[in-house]
Amino acid sequence: MSRKTFAAAMVALMALSAVATAQAKKKDTDEPPSREVTGRHDVEGEIVGNEIPGSPFNKLEIGMSQKQVQDVIGAKVQDDAECGQYFTGKSFIPFHFGGDKVRTECAYKGLGRLVFTNQSDFDAKALLIKIEYDATEDGYRE
Repeated sequence: MSRKTFAAAMVALMALSAVATAQAKKKDTDEPPSREVTGRHDVEGEIVGNEIPGSPFNKLEIGMSQKQVQDVIGAKVQDDAECGQYFTGKSFIPFHFGGDKVRTECAYKGLGRLVFTNQSDFDAKALLIKIEYDATEDGYRE
């Protein structure tokens, strides 16, 4: 390969890299804002998106139990939610007796999603670790 061919290939590669970087930056700006927070009982969690005026999610705090969340948002809203569970990678670690092995995700139409996890193998109480505000949420888990 001649030097001119090599130089041309490098210029083309740098141009493609610049385009990919610009597209990645554009994708990042399209995503809703996200912030890490520490809630009740020093539970670390995440809040995604901006609060929706009048939403029952505005009264929630990271670290609340599922029962506390249901009491705050109301049984009717909770009954209309579609909830499901999924395993995390921690469930496949031998001799891992900590929590966060299984998460419960609930989708609420017009409000967003809530994610709960257990904090220990020895306690079935699930705590809120993620609040996603999304007024366009269709209420179905896919």
